[in-house]
Amino acid sequence: MRSGLLYGTGPELEVAVAVVLRAAGFTVTELDAELGTKSADLLAVLDQETCLIEVKAASGAAPEKLVSYLQRHLEKWPQLRPDQPVTCSALIVNHQHRLDPAQRPTEVYQRNQHKEFVDALTFPVLATGQLFDWWRAQDWPAVRTAVLGRPQPSPPSTSSTVQSTVNAPRQRRSWFRSRGANSA
Repeated sequence: MRSGLLYGTGPELEVAVAVVLRAAGFTVTELDAELGTKSADLLAVLDQETCLIEVKAASGAAPEKLVSYLQRHLEKWPQLRPDQPVTCSALIVNHQHRLDPAQRPTEVYQRNQHKEFVDALTFPVLATGQLFDWWRAQDWPAVRTAVLGRPQPSPPSTSSTVQSTVNAPRQRRSWFRSRGANSA
């Protein structure tokens, strides 16, 4: 997951984003397999919300033209699936992916450099680094809020499960194998 979200491009990045969205409770359809490149990359459905998701990567600063790809897909969507209107959309970008994640700006488009552009956006633009942080912390409400552009109430049945899981002590697993006497 870390590699896909923080360094991935193309299908690898799309798959990693889909995994995070599914973990957050969305039902995700990978649209490239169904519709080719005529549409956005993912369709994420949660309750009554249907979100068109465009996933992009930029080795440097994200160009503003990435927004136009999602806008174009939103315009085409009614012809592709007239029986399934979208209620929201989001652009998810792995920007500056050649840099160490700690050196990247947290926002895809910084307000101080792109104020008018950012103020005019009609959908959220999310950095994959932030998705990774939420995935690592299992902060599914944050993912849902960011993608939908507003808070989404949790169903009562899952909130008690989430609460008991959050309060339960977890055993930490090491990312690396220990180098004991039996290691080669």
